[in-house]
Amino acid sequence: MKKSFLVLTAVLMLVSGGLYAVQEAQGAAGYEVDAKIAFVNTTVILQSVGEGKKGLAEMEQYVASQRRPLDEKSSELETLKSQYASQARMLNPDTAAEMQRTISEKEQQLRRLQEDLELEVNGRQDQFLVAMSEKIQGLITEFAEQNGYGAVFMQSPQLPFLNSALDITETIIRLYDEKYPVADAGGAEAQPPAQGPPNP
Repeated sequence: MKKSFLVLTAVLMLVSGGLYAVQEAQGAAGYEVDAKIAFVNTTVILQSVGEGKKGLAEMEQYVASQRRPLDEKSSELETLKSQYASQARMLNPDTAAEMQRTISEKEQQLRRLQEDLELEVNGRQDQFLVAMSEKIQGLITEFAEQNGYGAVFMQSPQLPFLNSALDITETIIRLYDEKYPVADAGGAEAQPPAQGPPNP
């Protein structure tokens, strides 16, 4: 499974309709009033925060480790098929039938292993993404409430124009790393950036 697929799945889980935080924007008389809005890029957040980088890297390492035995069995199967194809005309019926059964059994075993790996990877991925989603949404909501935002939307390629002043992605990344620092290989917590972008 490639990282791009993980990130795409993460984005689909994080957007949840594209609206992250909404506050009521009404005056004392009940009329709607102007409220600040902002946008975030969830792909950038996931790929940039320390916890996201670590989680994606660990997932890639796990998939790679689990694919080695699959690749070995796949190579064995291809070798057996090649041997059968080259020897089929010289084999007696019983030997040919036995090789065909062996090939069929190995194909079934390989499919089951692939299906099991896919289920395991999907489960781990879902757990990781749900945890990330809850933290990111919580930070966005908290930031919006504290800074008077009426709504925070996800950035979309379909947006014809977006003023950079409305983009709070880097702010959320900074806040995330400050609140959820990731320990390095030596066990020490990774230090957040020395300076972050000013709050919009």
